[in-house]
Amino acid sequence: MKGKINFKSLALKILLTALILTGIYVLLIGHNTTDARIIQYQEKFFNKGWFYYDKEGNETAIDSLPVHIQTDGMKSAIYHRLAEFEDGRTSVCFYSQHQNVKLKLNNQTIYEYKTEAVPKSIMSYRPVYNFTDLPPISAGSILCIETEAVIPSSAGDYEEVFFGDTAQILFTILLKHINSFLLGVMFIVISVLLFGTHHLFSHTNKKDYTLLHLALLTFTIGVWQLDDSTLLLFFTGYLPLLWCCKYLSQLFIPIFTYFFVKSISPKTNSKFLNVFFWITIAAVAVEYILQITGIKAITNTLFISHFIYLTACIYTLRILFKEDWIKVSKLKYLFIGSMILSTVIFAFTAISMFNNKFFSSMMSFGLAFTFISMILITYQKELKLFEEMNLVNMYKHLAFVDIATGVNNKTAWYTLVENFNETTRPQGEYCMIVFDMNNLKKLNDNFGHLIGDKVIKAFCDCLVKIFGSSGAIYRIGGDEFVCICQNISRETVQKLLKKFDESVLAQEESEHKFSAAYGYEFFTPHSPADFNKALEAADEKMYNTKVAMKAARE
Repeated sequence: MKGKINFKSLALKILLTALILTGIYVLLIGHNTTDARIIQYQEKFFNKGWFYYDKEGNETAIDSLPVHIQTDGMKSAIYHRLAEFEDGRTSVCFYSQHQNVKLKLNNQTIYEYKTEAVPKSIMSYRPVYNFTDLPPISAGSILCIETEAVIPSSAGDYEEVFFGDTAQILFTILLKHINSFLLGVMFIVISVLLFGTHHLFSHTNKKDYTLLHLALLTFTIGVWQLDDSTLLLFFTGYLPLLWCCKYLSQLFIPIFTYFFVKSISPKTNSKFLNVFFWITIAAVAVEYILQITGIKAITNTLFISHFIYLTACIYTLRILFKEDWIKVSKLKYLFIGSMILSTVIFAFTAISMFNNKFFSSMMSFGLAFTFISMILITYQKELKLFEEMNLVNMYKHLAFVDIATGVNNKTAWYTLVENFNETTRPQGEYCMIVFDMNNLKKLNDNFGHLIGDKVIKAFCDCLVKIFGSSGAIYRIGGDEFVCICQNISRETVQKLLKKFDESVLAQEESEHKFSAAYGYEFFTPHSPADFNKALEAADEKMYNTKVAMKAARE
């Protein structure tokens, strides 16, 4: 028999599909409509018309910025013949990396910046935005950007130049890098959520650090993306902090990548992981030495990290798809697509097949897609582990709890005694109290075991009510119970036993009254044998009390 059609679900799916198709249709057909944005702006790139002088002194045209020109030493300069600006005044902004900068107009210095590394031993340092207002410019004026590189790899490097009023330049820079900035913010927010989720799961699964390692990796990638956007320069001018964001985050990413791969790998002693570890350490050490000494800028050494990411992506893809739980996961196709995309992007990056502008957008998309799917798949894995831990805790509860009364059972008692270790357990004086009901056999013979069990439960409820907050209660026999209290005074024990007697007298089991005998012993345990000796001593005192109570009734 066929199941009934869920018309509500079908209608919702049809409506959502229609909305998505309509949105795609409007975007494709209407992309050439007139721009009706309230805020209008013009991109103020000024990258054409620049030139430099070669070794022979000949003027050489530059197609477009950014560019790298050949130099004999650390100094270089590029020039531009300016036309007269309509507004009479304008601003200029350009990006420099590891360079001392001079901006000249008709051979007159109008702006100068010198890099300052703190500490001085660090050769490579933070790039900056150079921003200044220009004086009134007449037609034919020559603008010169003169640089002196601090490290050899930056000699002759020139980034894009922006012209216009201050607001337009800032808005253009913001729009140019907004994707990387938002991606970085997103990664950092996700990393905070991952840290919190790990903290929640750590209470049930203290040996699994997958979420923690993924959180660390996500956080460092977020910092890298924030720095890569260059917009942090507008929020803080504290160069040491910006240096740490740019360099140290890049060096931490391969290390955290290794730890994440290790945490998801089922083989803790894998030969691949051992080789991967030492390759990662060697690569980070090489990058660190090259950058700290200024031999190479970080952008010239990133291909090493990209090979590490590529290897990690391939290995992660291989390992996870050996897991049974991912084969039935609803997210497996999303994960397959993202990992393949990430692998292709890192491969092309490592061999520099794409130009920077195209790759930059692809890298941002690939990172976002890959990490979102990786986070979902890892979170699903943690949920599975959480469910398994709950099952383990449930079975453990069933194994160590007496189902009839709800207190610890005989297995829990033997586990406590046999596993006692003076160095791991809290030290101090213990009190062992042994309880035993009177005339339970007679009650079972006359009224049956169901009534007997009911009376035992009522007796145990009295024990839990009085001693539950002061010690641990164990059922070690049919009607025999043991209470273990630590660091408790003799006066307190006497008061609790008096309250217990009162609770027994006020029992609700009025049709079948019961009474109990007890005995206690104070001792300081050093080994399991001390528990057995104390139990014998307390049991003997309880038996003597039982005999006295029987004689009083007769």
